[in-house]
Amino acid sequence: MDHVPPSRHSERLARLERTIQHEIVPRLMTSHRVGPVSPAMLSAATRVLSERDVAAFVAAVRSQHEGHSAEFIRAVLDEGATVEAVYLDLLAPSARRLGALWDADECDFVEVTVALGRMQRLLRDLSQVFLAEAGQSEPVGNVLLTCVPGEQHTLGIIMVGEFLLRDGWRVLVGAPWSDSDLPSMVAADWYDVIGFSVGTENRLAVLRRDIRRLKSASKNPNVQVMVGGQLFADHPELADQVGAQAIAADARSAPVVARSLLAAARVSTAGRLPPEGLAEHGQFREALRRD
Repeated sequence: MDHVPPSRHSERLARLERTIQHEIVPRLMTSHRVGPVSPAMLSAATRVLSERDVAAFVAAVRSQHEGHSAEFIRAVLDEGATVEAVYLDLLAPSARRLGALWDADECDFVEVTVALGRMQRLLRDLSQVFLAEAGQSEPVGNVLLTCVPGEQHTLGIIMVGEFLLRDGWRVLVGAPWSDSDLPSMVAADWYDVIGFSVGTENRLAVLRRDIRRLKSASKNPNVQVMVGGQLFADHPELADQVGAQAIAADARSAPVVARSLLAAARVSTAGRLPPEGLAEHGQFREALRRD
């Protein structure tokens, strides 16, 4: 250090001070819960996920070595990324990028299916940590999540289900059932909200038909419907056309949207109310069709 010019010595000290102030101290405070952490410090302690991370993760999840994607997730978590950020800023945009690669014929259906399957397993592995981040929530209501027949991938609705579960909802989530399954399910159990995910415009006629049939068969005469997917984000006017009451733009907004529908869903009609205890907190069922 005796041979370092004073100007460079000062520069190094300044960099060290910034590192301690904006990275080391916030991480220590977050890890050990020592007093309140300011938003600025919390932001500094959080690993921000970028487009470069998305590209690297897509490469990992497409790799022949299944463990590469899990190693990537562990690395960004160790660097300070939150599980919520991994869900919304890594898994979700990676799924969209895989879809774009498929549309551009840069990868085939099998490769996309394998990659999304890996991502779905990673999401399940992260579930307990994600749910623990928010602590315990009061029971809210009951929601059924699905997508229309012909939609192949369920990563998006499973992610929405995670956010709803963390908010206190009782959730049933699954891939498309048969034409008779869904009406039977909503006739047997009370659901406040039914959520549909749709990826392509050519499925809108089927969605409109299914919403009409489910509302007619539902044990809850005031069941509310919310829809999601890029199609509705780009064309929100389509929600009214298919008979939905609201749009969830992404997984983070889904609990807020669902709660906004709850009052209308719980309006009493001839004394028909949800069975007591149906919305116990922490219940999550996944009914993915494997056939």
